[in-house]
Amino acid sequence: MPTPRIDINLHKIAHNTKTLSSLFLSKGIDIIVVTKGIYAYPHIAKILTENGIKILADSRIANIKKMREAEVKATFLLIGSPMISQAESIVLNTDISLNSELSIIKKLSEFAILHHKIHKIIIMVELRDLHEGIVPSQLENTIKKVLTLKGIKLIGIGTNLACFSGVQSTAEKMHTLSSIAISIEKKFQIKLSIISGGNSANYNWFSTTNNVGRINNLRLGESVFLGYEPLTGKPIPKLYQDAFMLVTEVIELKNKSSALNDKISLNTFDNKSKLKNQSVLKQIVLAMGIRDVMVAGLTPKLDIEILEAKSDHIIINAKKEKLKIGSDIAFTLKYGAMVTAMNSPYIFKNIIIPMNAAEYCEIVEEKDRLHKKKAAMMPINEDHSPLISLQNSGFNIVFEKSLQENYRFLVRKEVHKKIGRISKLLDSQGKKLIIRSAWRSFEHQQKLWDQKVSSLKKKYPKKSKDEIDKIVSNFIDSKKQSTHSTGGAVDALIYDLRKKCVLDFGTNDRLYIHLNEKCYPKHPDISEEAKKNRKLLMKLFEDEDFVCDHKEYWHFDYGTISWAVEKNKEYAPYGVIETS
Repeated sequence: MPTPRIDINLHKIAHNTKTLSSLFLSKGIDIIVVTKGIYAYPHIAKILTENGIKILADSRIANIKKMREAEVKATFLLIGSPMISQAESIVLNTDISLNSELSIIKKLSEFAILHHKIHKIIIMVELRDLHEGIVPSQLENTIKKVLTLKGIKLIGIGTNLACFSGVQSTAEKMHTLSSIAISIEKKFQIKLSIISGGNSANYNWFSTTNNVGRINNLRLGESVFLGYEPLTGKPIPKLYQDAFMLVTEVIELKNKSSALNDKISLNTFDNKSKLKNQSVLKQIVLAMGIRDVMVAGLTPKLDIEILEAKSDHIIINAKKEKLKIGSDIAFTLKYGAMVTAMNSPYIFKNIIIPMNAAEYCEIVEEKDRLHKKKAAMMPINEDHSPLISLQNSGFNIVFEKSLQENYRFLVRKEVHKKIGRISKLLDSQGKKLIIRSAWRSFEHQQKLWDQKVSSLKKKYPKKSKDEIDKIVSNFIDSKKQSTHSTGGAVDALIYDLRKKCVLDFGTNDRLYIHLNEKCYPKHPDISEEAKKNRKLLMKLFEDEDFVCDHKEYWHFDYGTISWAVEKNKEYAPYGVIETS
């Protein structure tokens, strides 16, 4: 995959869109989504409209043209003060525009008449952010003149706060705008269909008010795409903050001295270096710079520190991170960084298109088939490490009751250490690790197989033995194929001490797991809560170098042939142990 690139997750954008639409509509407010920050990419615009957005807004006519040419089905709003030189193009290519200058509105009227169109406008009101807008004392006089213009239809008023001067969208400001709307409607005997209270910065006002007044519209960009509230930078509950991820590559990695004893002057961009004296610095250089992205808006996913940036490179202190030439470094973005990255011709835009369940399952099954072929050829170089009981470890673990009598939850010595670290990490989060199963003898594995076969025969009496066996084999290996016989495999879930329940993983009823295709780890048709919990479980084990089974989100391997295949190892250190 090329770098630098920005990974754009359409599923997460769709989720944020639906969540915010539902939230604001709970108090009678519709949302318009502003596309200027994402360069009006048609893939993204279509996801917005498919998820209920009727009006898309942009500050560039070229962007609106691009979306129209891509057959995006929406009403298009031009935001920002229109240029009088573009009046004809505005009338021809947009449905609505925000306005604050009477002379420009008159010019829009001329071209609307010429082209036999009705152009809708929203008049912007200045509420002391010093952004675009007519001051309230002059508003009535302007509207009086606008209402006489042919080809123009006034459909609403709006304001823009926290954008230029940082003036917040308070209850007082929103009450003022509501009062102005009511006054205009009464004086001119008209009905305004849109009272647009502002942008993503209105979230705190919305969250704390019980009365939105006449405000029935907001224009959102940051909160939809980045999932945070811009005034404080805090994440908005239930939204993704990583729908956009910027990824670049390490092109230099060296230990260097940063003791700046030489004379220091201004650098290329007329700034003095901010580097501190430090005897040895683990410095990395990234293939991306100021002309690609607003570097101040980047937050690295790793524990690294951005030191400086120039036109084509970013200089990083790698701290304790183990990196190498060619390693990918990922960043989440603030709005300014997203805008510059999305508009940069030097950054590849990688659209991640959501898969439906059938497509995902087909990919998993093909991957599993190839995996099994490779596993059959994987050599084993047994290291003879012992089996140790997790029950005697003292770890804070919940053990699921086993159908095998006197079951001791045995694992290899190295696996035992890793489970201990995972358990300790969950302790700090108010959770407990649940171990469902560990080493299993051939006899134990056969019992599991027979139990599931018996259960499915009762459930599907008309299915043949071969059909039942095929269903069972999707989730339970035969006794000589299971990696549980090596002591390197464990089945695990998580118990939440605060909620006093097993976490929801999408197919489980407490400890009982319903075996079906939704058990595939990243199945799209499970709840967001289940996805979050699976991600937590998988990360805990993957951070300890385990691999998750292709079809079972609860099954993890280390040192087994499955692990060796996934990790591209030359051999597996753990072979079958038939008896403990």
